[in-house]
Amino acid sequence: TSGEQAVNATPALQSAVATISNDMNIVRYTGGQSKVLNRTNFIDTFRSLLIEGNAYMIVNKGQNGIITGLEAVNNADVTINLDKGHVTYTISNNSGDEAYSSGIYDDSQVLAFVLNRGTYGIERYVGHSPIESLYNTLQTSQLAQKQIDTLLKQSIQPKLLLELMSEATPETKQAIKSAFMTANDNDSVIITDSQLSVKKLFTNDSNNDNLINLSKQLSNAVNEVATAFNIPASKVGQAGADDAQSSAEMIQKVYIDSLIHNYLSVILNELKLKVSDSIELDVEPLVDADNSKLIQQTIDLVQAGILPANEAQQLLKNKGVI
Repeated sequence: TSGEQAVNATPALQSAVATISNDMNIVRYTGGQSKVLNRTNFIDTFRSLLIEGNAYMIVNKGQNGIITGLEAVNNADVTINLDKGHVTYTISNNSGDEAYSSGIYDDSQVLAFVLNRGTYGIERYVGHSPIESLYNTLQTSQLAQKQIDTLLKQSIQPKLLLELMSEATPETKQAIKSAFMTANDNDSVIITDSQLSVKKLFTNDSNNDNLINLSKQLSNAVNEVATAFNIPASKVGQAGADDAQSSAEMIQKVYIDSLIHNYLSVILNELKLKVSDSIELDVEPLVDADNSKLIQQTIDLVQAGILPANEAQQLLKNKGVI
């Protein structure tokens, strides 16, 4: 719950989790049981993995032992049991609204995706989200955002200082203040007299760089979120923070490599272990979403005389391009 709250309160985290989980869900699978995998929506599972470090799915099988589907499980409904090296999962349908049944499931019946797992005992089965490393950063970022909001509000509607030209009792001061507020309520024109001086108090005037420094705090927080999730800063809304020498294509390659090695590998390893060891990732939809690269490469091969036109046409048909 705290992870969800942190994501909802932090734009950079929202962007990181949404971008990574959506892109992971674009990837297709080949090999055994690929039809079941490719019709499964993993988006909630991927979000849980990123936010909480753990995600679970029950493997449903028919009487013939063939997998019929995968059912995402709420992390709060899962208890890990470790007994002399053997793992089982107690799953409780606490809300009563989920499709899965309560019970004790063997390790082979549950896909347990674990991010940044520990090394000993039950910690080997408990994951950790990159968000955990951002505890101090998020606290500082949220405080900075609140202060920025306060500064902006005070700049738009600054407080007024009323200076009297002579000494006055507290009662007289209060009476003058009330009379001034009544005379100038909801009016852009301030009315006063020679006995009263009015000044606007700007919290963030030209001699105060608080707003700039607070903005830098938010910018630093974005960079730290990108670092924690091991992705380019442009993927969490900080386009100017990426290496100026890197092209958009290079940045995308770095991002996809990180996606594969840090996140999709966790999914693939568990699928190979408990579904089919022939499963592989097809990242083509992520690398070339609109098939523009495939089309250009095919044209280049035909123009170079390496690939006959009729074979090129058949290749594009097989890929569903034409």
